[in-house]
Amino acid sequence: MTSIRRYLLARLLAGAALVLALAAGATSIAVTRSLEAQFDENLSDRIRALSSLLFQTKDAVQFEFSDQLMPEYARKERPAYFELRYEDGRLLERSESLAGAALEPGRPVGPAPVHWTAPLPDGRSGGFAAAVLEVHHVFPEEGPDRPLAARVRVVVAAGREDLVAAERSAIAACAGGSLAVLLLLALLARAAVDRGLAPANRLAERLDAIRVEDLPGDVDPSSVGAADLPAELQPIGRKIEALLERTVAALRRERRTAADIAHELRTPISEIVTASEVALRDTRDPESRSRALGRIRSIAWRMGRSVSTLLKLARLEMGAEATELSTIDAGALVAEVLQSLAGLGRERGVRVDNRVGPGERVDADPEVLRIGLSNLLGNALVHAPEGAVVVCSLERSRESWSLVVENEAPGLFPEDLRSLSEPFWRKDRQRGDGERSGLGLALSRTLAERAGLELAFELRDARLRAELKRNGARASAANGHVPRADGAPPSRR
Repeated sequence: MTSIRRYLLARLLAGAALVLALAAGATSIAVTRSLEAQFDENLSDRIRALSSLLFQTKDAVQFEFSDQLMPEYARKERPAYFELRYEDGRLLERSESLAGAALEPGRPVGPAPVHWTAPLPDGRSGGFAAAVLEVHHVFPEEGPDRPLAARVRVVVAAGREDLVAAERSAIAACAGGSLAVLLLLALLARAAVDRGLAPANRLAERLDAIRVEDLPGDVDPSSVGAADLPAELQPIGRKIEALLERTVAALRRERRTAADIAHELRTPISEIVTASEVALRDTRDPESRSRALGRIRSIAWRMGRSVSTLLKLARLEMGAEATELSTIDAGALVAEVLQSLAGLGRERGVRVDNRVGPGERVDADPEVLRIGLSNLLGNALVHAPEGAVVVCSLERSRESWSLVVENEAPGLFPEDLRSLSEPFWRKDRQRGDGERSGLGLALSRTLAERAGLELAFELRDARLRAELKRNGARASAANGHVPRADGAPPSRR
């Protein structure tokens, strides 16, 4: 469909034309039949007029006809005709226009007039009517000697040219009237369609007034005016408003995220620059240089962790990469992550109690689990008090498993739990030590959800419990049972 306007106009006019054509046809048929009936009635009136001129005296039938009273039977151009015969076929009288010709009915004739169409004696198309009349005596005698009424067959004929002309005029009038009405309907339909589509045009103008460069700050989604649209367009208007709201919200999040990322990375980068200058300057103090390099490594690792999480999440959201569920050694993975965080633990003076033994198997995406666990352990090492112990364990049930990281959190309250995974949230917003970017837990939750995992937080006796778990039939069974790819029963390790 290229144009709603053309589609509606074409359908409306086609429907109107069809209705008008049917109406004009029905009217033409009705008018034609009416004219035919009037013509036949006129011929019947002629028979009655001629019958009024017949009378019987004794045994003879008299016919008092005058050309002056009925001149149509005597004129030379387009005359009418009549013929009177006795029932036995003897001629009683005929019109001068017949010039000796005969008018034969060619069909049975009775008292009721019979009508038919045939060529006239002069070749014109004509209409005929015939009837058998009883002609009674002028002064009838009573008794058995009363004379019998004579029976006379009367045939009249007249040309149909006036009837044909009237029928053609009626048909032309119907066609002309229908065409005029159709043209009027076309104008009215065009005006009605334009008026009906005016709200759509106004909606297009409102949308055209929204400039991309104004997004998201100077654009109000309600400016679409869905409530002012007709009922048929309101769903579209509401969908557009909802789309604009989502677009504005997404752009605002994107701008806020970009600004926050720039702000959050500015401090670690400055610290890296400062620490590197200290390391370069204190060439004679190996201990100071070692601390500076350790500081640089710690900050760079945290920045790399955030970048890796962002890249993984971006690849999943774009569909460039899908999560791959496989059976992995959770103990080896935890040991690998803890090894990468060993420097951070020594720097903070925090120890990790790893209760996940080697050979413990879980079903998950290895990279997603590594990123999530790295963020949870890194967050615990950063925020646990100096000298505290972070506990990492694996809990199982029949159809689920959970990797749990617990650490002391004396400054955290239950109402803070809902904000833990919000981007850039900090318990102390005034702190600017660059210890974290504020993105780790937020990205970990989003990444976990896309991989079919769940990240939950719980506060027990001033200890924060972060739980990365998977529910479902694919979770490994307890005691190290591992599902095999070939469908065989699990083996015990």
